[in-house]
Amino acid sequence: MVTSGARGEGKSLFAAALAAAAAQSGRYRVAALDLNWYQPTLHRFFGLAQTHTTQQIGEADLRDLVCQSGEDSLDILTAPSDFADQSRRHGPALTSPARLIRQARDAYDLVVIDSAAVFPTNRIMLDPVMLAGIADGVVLVILTAATPRQQVRKAQKIMEAAGANILGAVANHWPPAAQG
Repeated sequence: MVTSGARGEGKSLFAAALAAAAAQSGRYRVAALDLNWYQPTLHRFFGLAQTHTTQQIGEADLRDLVCQSGEDSLDILTAPSDFADQSRRHGPALTSPARLIRQARDAYDLVVIDSAAVFPTNRIMLDPVMLAGIADGVVLVILTAATPRQQVRKAQKIMEAAGANILGAVANHWPPAAQG
């Protein structure tokens, strides 16, 4: 699972690039799941539309929901097209991300989950803290020179307290080495 301490740190771009690179290696059949349903962006990196409703995603099998990405061996689960509208009207959607993740584990060699940021906390979305307990591992994306160290450390501690297996961190926009 890919998350970050704050919004806008490049987690969806990293998730898309990781999934595409793994699929292009030819060694893995990859699924990328967009579980950041309030601010989904993963579909845009692959030129896909959000075609399924919250109800369809909550009830259908994963194999009936994924879209081909255009890359061999890479399938994408896009976020539901109506999630924000449904959650405003009816409260949070009653879906089972654990069911989708379990189906993906059974059908693919590698599953990349794009989740929301840890902060700001929004308990009516698919919370990355809850997803971290389901995922095999978590990568934190950090926007260098932008995200305060305390916020990154707090996100790490929250994820660890939830039982997340933190695999590592990706420093996004690392400054280039000085030429000289």
